[in-house]
Amino acid sequence: MYDGLDHAKLVERVSWENPKLFVCRSKSGGAHILLFAASPVTAATMQDAMRVIAAKLGLPPKTEVFPEQRAIDDTAYPSWLNMPYFGGDHSDRCAVKKGGTAMDLFEFLARAESTKNSPEALETLARMGIQAKSPDGALHRTKAPSVAEFKQWLEMALPKLAGAASRDADNCLFRFARDVGRWASEVDVDLDDAERRAREAWHQRGKTDDDFEEPWRYNLKKGRRLGKPPRVVMDDRVVPVVRSLSEFTIAPVEWLWPDRIAVGKLSVIAGHPGLGKSQLTMNIAARVTTGGEWPFAEGRARQGRVLVLSAEDDPADTILPRVLAAGGDPAMVTVLEAVNALDGRRTLDLSTDIGVLDRALGDDDYVLAIVDPISAYLGSKGKVDSNSNTHIRGVLEPLKRLAEAHRVAVVCVTHLIKAGGREAISSVNGSVAFVAAARTVMIVSKEIVEVQDEDGKKEKFETGRRVVAVAKNNIGPDGADQTMVYEVGTREVGQGIVAPYIQWAEKKPMTADEAIGYRNEAKPGPKLAKKERAAALLRRALRDGPVAMTDLVRLAEAEGIGQDTLDNAKKEIGAKSDKAPGQNGCWFWYLPGKQEDLPI
Repeated sequence: MYDGLDHAKLVERVSWENPKLFVCRSKSGGAHILLFAASPVTAATMQDAMRVIAAKLGLPPKTEVFPEQRAIDDTAYPSWLNMPYFGGDHSDRCAVKKGGTAMDLFEFLARAESTKNSPEALETLARMGIQAKSPDGALHRTKAPSVAEFKQWLEMALPKLAGAASRDADNCLFRFARDVGRWASEVDVDLDDAERRAREAWHQRGKTDDDFEEPWRYNLKKGRRLGKPPRVVMDDRVVPVVRSLSEFTIAPVEWLWPDRIAVGKLSVIAGHPGLGKSQLTMNIAARVTTGGEWPFAEGRARQGRVLVLSAEDDPADTILPRVLAAGGDPAMVTVLEAVNALDGRRTLDLSTDIGVLDRALGDDDYVLAIVDPISAYLGSKGKVDSNSNTHIRGVLEPLKRLAEAHRVAVVCVTHLIKAGGREAISSVNGSVAFVAAARTVMIVSKEIVEVQDEDGKKEKFETGRRVVAVAKNNIGPDGADQTMVYEVGTREVGQGIVAPYIQWAEKKPMTADEAIGYRNEAKPGPKLAKKERAAALLRRALRDGPVAMTDLVRLAEAEGIGQDTLDNAKKEIGAKSDKAPGQNGCWFWYLPGKQEDLPI
């Protein structure tokens, strides 16, 4: 590892997100890979974790790992090594950054402080080392598929083929044959024996060979082409982290704003453009900076710093004046304007820069983070689909963990969809994952009242006030008694500078559905066009997997939808079709990503 060692390449190899490591040059020209813990862990845990890291890097089993002892007491002399910069040596004993250049001492100390690894992360690594050891004690990687593993899979799969529900029998045979083909693509499978046993299971159902032959051959061939057998043995390097519920200590929900915004959780504020969502977040931020009282005697805010990510409002002429107008302390508010990266200055991207946000939150005692709007921080166009549940979960899950780790309330601002006629919880723009990830969702809307003139004619008009209603609360109440009304006033905050601020008016008995004008039982919205109804029908019918086209046509006819409209709706939602094997095989429709369950 010493002769001709490329430290820059080693830096690249350890640049994964977790655990966070440092590459340092040693005096002899070699390398020390350092890891810093956020708090003490046992020597055994650290040793096991470092062994796993060495294995991940492909280093020889005899690579030195510190500490060398499994336990260290006060009377023992532990193993040790010289730290970087020992004796003032900055030329050889120094940390190395991307590109192979040296860090100065102060940069090293700052980076070490901001990239400490949690004890939980190190314990997880240590458990991976214990579970991934072979009988000789060496760490090993995932085992390749084997005949023995195929036989184990076969014993589990055959009862499913024999015992599947009648309506799913054909599909089960198709999947079974396809999976056998997948195994055969990588392992020397006894196909004659597998076919014989599959026939026996098929006959147990009262089925005949005529129903078996063609699907078996077709799907076996398809499975060989697909490859990637369904594994029984899991990756040794990835292990579940489980704890008995009895090991947890019961704890109450910690609220920043009681029953509205919780510490360590995600919350969402949604509304149409121009209704004051950002104004509301600045009112909340101002109360947090001073530990002020919440409106309507709902308690006092926990005082602390606020981190603001605002893609639409200028800090100088909008954010600062609003915080001042609301009585907040601007010295307690930090604006994360951008990130400096190798490709220049750009907007923070939650899909790739979660570590940057982690570092920012760790720099001070923040209790609230505001992301306004969340859609502006999902990366460049096309990178993350805001309507994709999978994409949005991938962004929000790390954000949730960040909120928990830093004990910060994270408030994400978003819009409502333009089309009406939906309940409040379904009106939040983008993927349902936004609403699913949030523990609380508040809706901001216009206050509209209905009055009756002398002739008994009813008319609706806008009051100019705003309504804030709780549309969802997984950890507290969300009824009509939680709804608040405010109006916007103005006050001077500087010489000739006037800024708006919120004046809380009253609580109003109103649900979030009522606040946005949704009347499910009394006044349904206009009927959807046939094409929209057909698209909705297809999404419902196909969400769990492929469905025969003939069944879909019957469903559509029952709704008064014709074949042409159904075909157009199929194109609209991007559904696909495929034909089952055989001369009389029927056509199946499915959504992208669901073709794995096709009975072909």
